[in-house]
Amino acid sequence: MQTQRRLLVVLAHPDDESFLCGGTIAKMSERGVQVTLLCATKGEMGRRMGNPIFTTREALPGLRVRELKSACEELGIKDLRFLHVRDRTIEFESIDLLTERIIKVIREVQPDALVTFHEKYGGHPDHCAIGRAAEFAFLKSGDPDFYPDPVFPAYKIHSLYFVLWHAYYEEWLNENGQSSITRVNITGTLQKKIRALRSHRSQTLAVPELWGNQNPSLPFLKKFEYFIKGYSPTNIEETDLFQTIERMG
Repeated sequence: MQTQRRLLVVLAHPDDESFLCGGTIAKMSERGVQVTLLCATKGEMGRRMGNPIFTTREALPGLRVRELKSACEELGIKDLRFLHVRDRTIEFESIDLLTERIIKVIREVQPDALVTFHEKYGGHPDHCAIGRAAEFAFLKSGDPDFYPDPVFPAYKIHSLYFVLWHAYYEEWLNENGQSSITRVNITGTLQKKIRALRSHRSQTLAVPELWGNQNPSLPFLKKFEYFIKGYSPTNIEETDLFQTIERMG
């Protein structure tokens, strides 16, 4: 019997998952992959509160959590967790404490692969900070001395991937080459990604193209989603987050 794969996605805000890798998450879920989303904040400092405005600053955190739960249903994410860090403050948190909290989730979930932000190409201080902590957790989760835990023993993840936002694609490609990028074709799950994005109404109603028709032409709704391969051979062309694992058996 084939082993059920597990994917852990560690991001900063509600809607990061849909904008950056919603098509890939939905594709993995359709294949039976167990997806856990660990969201650092509740997005309480989000700039948008609907268009026209339909919520308040005080009510925004609860609304964004509900929107995220709806998006998770669209994408097939059945395990949603929060770190409960205040929005726009992740960079000021202790990286050691953040790392320990992520490691605890890693050891409990035991994922085959982890997806997070790249420290340099995150595009937002919160993104870069949670990506740095998640990368450190990836490196240290297999070390029993770094964070001893009597309940969940040390566990080493096989693969690490960093989401590559379309705005940074050409820059990364020119500096590092195509073989350092995993390209996931999301044609079959693009509509699920669109529905997930529409679940985040408070943030996406300000993007009228997303709501105008069934096939909006936007740069984050193309045929592929891109990921930077972390700590893996760059000479292997990948089109799937579990390709190298399954090749190795």
